[in-house]
Amino acid sequence: MVYDRNPKFGEDQSFSEKARQVTDLLWSTTRGDLGSFPQSYLENLRYEFSDGKVSMLELIDRVNLEPDATYEDYCEVVDALLCVDPEKWPDPSSVLEVPAGKLTYEIEQDFDFAEEILEEDEVIEEEPSAPKPDPISEKMELFMKKIISSVYLDGVTNVTDMDGNPPNSANNYLLSEDGKQFRGVFYDAPGNSKPKQFPFVISENESGKWIIKY
Repeated sequence: MVYDRNPKFGEDQSFSEKARQVTDLLWSTTRGDLGSFPQSYLENLRYEFSDGKVSMLELIDRVNLEPDATYEDYCEVVDALLCVDPEKWPDPSSVLEVPAGKLTYEIEQDFDFAEEILEEDEVIEEEPSAPKPDPISEKMELFMKKIISSVYLDGVTNVTDMDGNPPNSANNYLLSEDGKQFRGVFYDAPGNSKPKQFPFVISENESGKWIIKY
């Protein structure tokens, strides 16, 4: 039996597994609309591996996938951004767009396209506009309602944070700071009876399955 002597190897593997789970969740809840991925989720995808490479998955919302792109196309993008050489990438805050075609090419030919992403001194000015509706809030609440309903069979009418607010960017869509669990309150209001409310925690076990405690 061979053991890896690098104490961070387990952390690298754990991050990679959870990063794929998070990106799968975002794909399913947004139906492939990468531009609507919440920044609060993407920030949890920052990571430096033990060999010096880094995760650039926080830029996945800036990948210009074609409208007819498949889940397999998306997985290729995830694989390409998951573990990269940081010297071939600019600072994430300076990247406006990631060309998906060149990203795929980089996997095969080690093509450095970082300089083509952003021209020097390029600035985008946006006119003030009314606040946009949050496209993720309803989908995340529906996702959690489905999970909770698998064990609480009396019906789930709403899911909120501890203050009664629905999942939104302000409460990180109920995701904890370490990105490992969802925490909030779900409500059961059958008929005209008084609503019942239950604090809950949704987390993953070692085998990658969702566990609900309430």
